Amino acid sequence: MEKQPKLVTCKHCGEEIAAGAKVCPKCGGKNKKPIYKRPWFSVLVVLIVIGAIGSAGGKNESSNTVSNENNTTTNDNVADSKDSSQKEVDEEISYTAYDVSELMDDLKSNAMKATDKYEKQYVELTGRLNVIDSSGKYISITPVDDEFAIMGVQCYIKNDDQKTVIMDMSIGDTIIVKGKITDVGEVMGYSLDIDEISK
Repeated sequence: MEKQPKLVTCKHCGEEIAAGAKVCPKCGGKNKKPIYKRPWFSVLVVLIVIGAIGSAGGKNESSNTVSNENNTTTNDNVADSKDSSQKEVDEEISYTAYDVSELMDDLKSNAMKATDKYEKQYVELTGRLNVIDSSGKYISITPVDDEFAIMGVQCYIKNDDQKTVIMDMSIGDTIIVKGKITDVGEVMGYSLDIDEISK
């Protein structure tokens, strides 16, 4: 017994054609299933819906988590600042006196050792004023005995009182800067946050 092919009706002309035929042999019309009736399309729609639901639900949880973390961080920062200001009152900061040339010599001979020795240390530096930033964000001091020095200590200005003192200074003046060294690098030299500045 011979198997008969499955037949379907052409959508365009109504003639019977093989179920697997994509084009009608009589009229030439295309007889594919519409895209929305294909199995892969259904799977795609289900995945998109699941993804949309998952992302909508996840946003609410993550934004609450971030919000709660920010509140916790803010509360911790307030507590930390109260603790740190109390510690400052309890113990006065002592500054170690150095000449900028000593810092630069140490940096040139061994940058790693200079970092270990000076980073995060409160210092009182004596040096020559080399740069005054026009926007009032920083000054730079270099060794007193080296007029042609480019690299030195970049000192960041923290308030208007310090800006007022610097306004009365000139490039080449010998000055004293007290502050905390925040960074040490063989290319940029030293970075310091100014606590006090004077001639």
